[in-house]
Amino acid sequence: MRVAVIGVGHLGSAHARIWNEIPGAELVAVVDSSLDRAREIAELHGCSHHDQIDEVIDRVDAVSIVTPTPFHLATSLPFIEAGKAVLVEKPLAATLQEADQICQAAARSGSVLQVGHIERFNPVIRAAIDIIEKPLFIECDRIHPFAIRSTEISVVHDLMIHDIDIALHLIDDDLTEVDAHGCSVLSPTEDLAHARLSFKSGATAFVKTSRVALNRSRKIRIFGHRQYVSLDLVNRQGFHVALDAEYDPAHFLDPLGRVDAPDGVEQFLQRHLQQNPLTFVEEQPLRAELDAFLDAAEGRREPAVTGSQGRRAMEAAAQVVESLRGRGESLEKA
Repeated sequence: MRVAVIGVGHLGSAHARIWNEIPGAELVAVVDSSLDRAREIAELHGCSHHDQIDEVIDRVDAVSIVTPTPFHLATSLPFIEAGKAVLVEKPLAATLQEADQICQAAARSGSVLQVGHIERFNPVIRAAIDIIEKPLFIECDRIHPFAIRSTEISVVHDLMIHDIDIALHLIDDDLTEVDAHGCSVLSPTEDLAHARLSFKSGATAFVKTSRVALNRSRKIRIFGHRQYVSLDLVNRQGFHVALDAEYDPAHFLDPLGRVDAPDGVEQFLQRHLQQNPLTFVEEQPLRAELDAFLDAAEGRREPAVTGSQGRRAMEAAAQVVESLRGRGESLEKA
């Protein structure tokens, strides 16, 4: 499978490096608006370099689109219309209208389209997805040190969209209400945001994101019926807690309606809670993502994150931004 990477900045250079390591894929070209940058990455991996995408369309079977978000439509559309397999980094596009254009073009041409929501491939996430059935409540905390890149877009589209996608993937139900707060600190757009996502089934996801912290933290807590999963995505660890099958709080209440634990809380919890660490295979998320895309491009599986799923995450993110900016306008008028 002949592959090219379009856009070889920080993340695009990682795509190029990993494509060069994958059996069954041949990195034939990199493209960047800076020809010097393209040359630098090409020399590392023994491929050709270009500053125009039309120079490589006929030479490849698949591409990674890793340009800045405002250029996703312009850089992906020629490959999609040529029937190539296309991986577009998240978010799928700069606007919902552009996301629709990309999805519609893929439907017309039969091009395989996958969206690069890399957190789906975090080994801790993958270990947890099949454990919880019908999540009722999800909490996501994503705290990131400030970085210059991506400050042209809101933290909602930059970072929060990862957790929005995870919440939508786990709950898989109609989103009925969004309530959000946020503000800018160092950027022209929002640097921190909190959002509550309410779903038709009654499930709720609380998502908190900041890119003005000193340290990095990414944690997710997922509550289902009689069970709980806690995930630490930075330190790659997690655990699963489940109630004893016979536990009924009605059997342990004192006259005031409080849970009674005459032998002490610790023994009570040990008796009725089963706690187990999550086990998973350590793997590099980007490598897992590109392996999955290669399988989809060769027809062995469906895309791990389809264009419609990428668009759905964008739509939810847009609702978050609309809610928090509407609240900000109300405060300014007051």
